[in-house]
Amino acid sequence: MAGISNAAYRTVARECGSALTTSEEIDATGLTRKNTKTRYDIAKYLPEEKPIALQILGSNAETLVPGAQWLQDQGADIIDLNMGCPVQKITKTGRGSAMMKDVEKTAKILEAMRAVLTIPFTIKIRSGWDEMHLNAVEVAKMAEDVGVDAITVHPRTRSQQFTGLSKWDMISQVVDAVNVPVTGNGDVKSMSDARRMAAETGVESVMIGRGAMGKPWVFDESFEDLSPSGKYEYQTRVINRHMPLIMEHFPEKVGLIQMQRHLSWYAGGRDRVRTFRVELFGAESYQETRDVFDRYWASVDPSVSEQPNVAVV
Repeated sequence: MAGISNAAYRTVARECGSALTTSEEIDATGLTRKNTKTRYDIAKYLPEEKPIALQILGSNAETLVPGAQWLQDQGADIIDLNMGCPVQKITKTGRGSAMMKDVEKTAKILEAMRAVLTIPFTIKIRSGWDEMHLNAVEVAKMAEDVGVDAITVHPRTRSQQFTGLSKWDMISQVVDAVNVPVTGNGDVKSMSDARRMAAETGVESVMIGRGAMGKPWVFDESFEDLSPSGKYEYQTRVINRHMPLIMEHFPEKVGLIQMQRHLSWYAGGRDRVRTFRVELFGAESYQETRDVFDRYWASVDPSVSEQPNVAVV
């Protein structure tokens, strides 16, 4: 969710019903080097977002410990260590899901972070590096032993990236192995999916990430029961709330890019969406971008659902 789960998006997600939101990954090295973008753009949150979990990314105690301390001092309610990101540029430096490869080294890092954190400390993991190294249970037990307060499990391997189906039984195995709260994640695209995951795995909570891209209303228990026109009106209201928030949060040039990306996701897989996206990403101002989207959105037939088989860029 890098570049997606920023303060503007998290705000609309909370307003739609998300019980807790987590920041996008915040690089520990950038924090310790006092990088302005890392500290004051990526780590920025709004007062109304609290309680807020700030997610840190790193590979060694030398940066993760002071980085986590700084985030704690900035008012984070939870520090979440990203041990699940599968992206190569992250894992090749030992960060993200690469931390699951050396359990002994990672235990020492977690111990060092736990020693300086007075707020809840959580981690997010995958099922393992690949099918030959499914060690989520081992890592979860280690994390519980060193004092981690809760664990989120995404049951795909690093090798899977975001492909294939997540194997929820791996979540159940972690739930059975530890006494700390476990959150489930993976292939949850609706509140119905979330309830099914909770029932099948025994998790105490469910995290929705990519399933909420362009769909922050996924967190609203009542959305699925709305009529087609009711859903359309709800979506329109959320979009109109989100766009000004983006421009308030970012400098104009960055905000425009953010706006176009989110409006592209909001369009989903509906009819004529490819032509619309070409025009959308060619817009050069806030007003032009809004005009392009508003024309397209006004042409949408509320009674026709988006087509999930159309690729989202």
